[in-house]
Amino acid sequence: MPKPTIEGIIGRDAMAALARPVDEARGLPAAAYTSGEFHALEQEALFPAVWVGIGFAGDIPATGDAVTLTLAGCPLVALRDEAGAVRVFHNVCRHRATVILPAPARGLARLQCPYHAWTYGLDGVLQATPFWDGTRNATRAGVDKATHGLVPVRSHVWNHVIFVNLDGKAPEPSEYFSPAFGLFADLEMSSLVLAHRETWEFAANWKLVLENWENYHHVWVHDGIFDKMSDEVDLKTGASYTQTLPEGNVLTLRRAADAPPRAGISSQILGSLPPIPQKAGGLAFSGCTTAVLPNTTMTTGINTYAPVVYTPLGPDRTRASMAWYFVGSAAEAPEFAAARGKVLDRWLGASRQMRDRTGLRSQDYHCLELQQAARGSPVADIVRFSPTWERNVHHFQNWVVERLTTPLA
Repeated sequence: MPKPTIEGIIGRDAMAALARPVDEARGLPAAAYTSGEFHALEQEALFPAVWVGIGFAGDIPATGDAVTLTLAGCPLVALRDEAGAVRVFHNVCRHRATVILPAPARGLARLQCPYHAWTYGLDGVLQATPFWDGTRNATRAGVDKATHGLVPVRSHVWNHVIFVNLDGKAPEPSEYFSPAFGLFADLEMSSLVLAHRETWEFAANWKLVLENWENYHHVWVHDGIFDKMSDEVDLKTGASYTQTLPEGNVLTLRRAADAPPRAGISSQILGSLPPIPQKAGGLAFSGCTTAVLPNTTMTTGINTYAPVVYTPLGPDRTRASMAWYFVGSAAEAPEFAAARGKVLDRWLGASRQMRDRTGLRSQDYHCLELQQAARGSPVADIVRFSPTWERNVHHFQNWVVERLTTPLA
């Protein structure tokens, strides 16, 4: 039986309509957000072939710290080795394919399979196969340890986010992330320290998050945070104050240097928090929001860095893992607690409950869930893009289609 293809699921006409210029194009039809076949195709052909965010280096700060996760059906373990480097392995014993580490852990000296106690070092090297041949140390007819270590996963840490490429064939990070490198080139990102973490789930397709990388929705969705359309657009000319910059594997929203300050936001964000240091000779930085496709977003302000990794759990469900970083002692010191609280309140709401819809995240995800619900209607197949605001959305949808167009062998 032939494997499903994107052409078979959404049709060539829909693909052709999406490929038109942004002011003429029609967006992905509802099946791209509701179909189990489309979700399975993404898991098999898209996520293994690109650089995917899986978590944060700050989650494993010390030697032997490890986190577990699943990507495209593959159980993985990310850990901090004895040299202080982040490593990622398939979380699968080389004996009979048992998950080795079932849950996150701290300070491990080694990894030991719970089934038959095969033991691996933090470098993935097989150390012991007790009683494999009936002897305690398997000295009579042992296993070749050099060829039975944990299988490594190609990984790279950039701006505190752990990225992996499952099939090992994606371009080098210097090429894959290149459109975004310039955005961070003048910032001392190494000065940042993890201060807060949140993980939650919402009932919407993962792609809707990346399609939210526009600020057309700000005034209507983010009540109490972005209140004036005059903060977003020149009411006389219709020109947006935010630059929409889709390029390659990156979507960016960057406030124009000559844009007026948004009302009521500076006092919430700045407080007494120290700014992210800039390298000597660097250009003045006022912040940007960047998405590294397919699933990682990075919001960088003057003094706050907030990356998010999105994991598809099904066609209509997504897990979000978000982190907040501040400069040095501002991440933990009591004297910065009030300022940190203002930042978190803005993102999460004062109650920190995702359903109260007073924070940026809950407001966004509420609208994403409404979009997902609408995808059950045939009317949802007719989607348009604003050329003023939604070039990122058009670019992203075409990016997905391009990576799924070649049928799987």
